[in-house]
Amino acid sequence: MSAAPQSLDPARLDRALDRLYEHCEVVGRITAVIEDRRPVVRAQLERELGPELTRVLLSGLAPVA
Repeated sequence: MSAAPQSLDPARLDRALDRLYEHCEVVGRITAVIEDRRPVVRAQLERELGPELTRVLLSGLAPVA
């Protein structure tokens, strides 16, 4: 899987953003009562997106130190 950006048509990008939002909502509900949410969040993302896309997503979201 390549991490290089690909041009997406606006409708496809909207669907992708909607799906990511839905996944974030689900993960938020699942982890609301769990103290250390990181392992649960990562596992959920890996189930839904696969390990490679999860790694790319988390790398993109991580702040640069």
